[in-house]
Amino acid sequence: MSELTSTCPMSLEEFEECLLDGERWVELVDGRFLRLNPPDDAHGDVVRNLARSFAAFLKKSTDTYACFELPLVIRREPPTVRCPAISCFHVGSEGRFAQNDKVMTESRPVLVIEVASSNERRDAMGDRVRGYLEWGVNAVWVIDPVSRHVHQFHGRDEGRMLKEPQVLLGHPILPSFSIPVSDLFRQPDWMKPQKPPIDY
Repeated sequence: MSELTSTCPMSLEEFEECLLDGERWVELVDGRFLRLNPPDDAHGDVVRNLARSFAAFLKKSTDTYACFELPLVIRREPPTVRCPAISCFHVGSEGRFAQNDKVMTESRPVLVIEVASSNERRDAMGDRVRGYLEWGVNAVWVIDPVSRHVHQFHGRDEGRMLKEPQVLLGHPILPSFSIPVSDLFRQPDWMKPQKPPIDY
């Protein structure tokens, strides 16, 4: 579960210094500094599979791009920073990939993708989703590698659950994007153990 590393309130500036010092898997919730368990292999498989699908999709899309593990300042008071697996942004006046070089951002993504891979992430997921939607994020996807389900939330609409063999569609946030739910949980071929060659 999450480890509370400081009982004293922390400011956004102090949290940013922690990120600059190389801290990973940390968040700031109502001024409390939280350290999360590193993602497991199942979490990594989901992110790798989505990254591959996004790469093909975003070559054709000129108005959207994805950032991975970018800390999002969803509230300044009390300071709250969440670090979802993937955030998708529309290209604005700053240009394509403007958020990629930032330590953390107050810019609002159009889509946040969370992976519910650990107990701490699963236990806090309701608060995480609510926080994103109240901040004004258009859509939130929660991908659960344990139950192998995907939960989609759009604004005030009730969430929708997808499971195998259904297909996850990006509409209306990512028009024409699609990926079979089963493909989200596949172990990439290059990670599978290779059979030794048969020696005749």
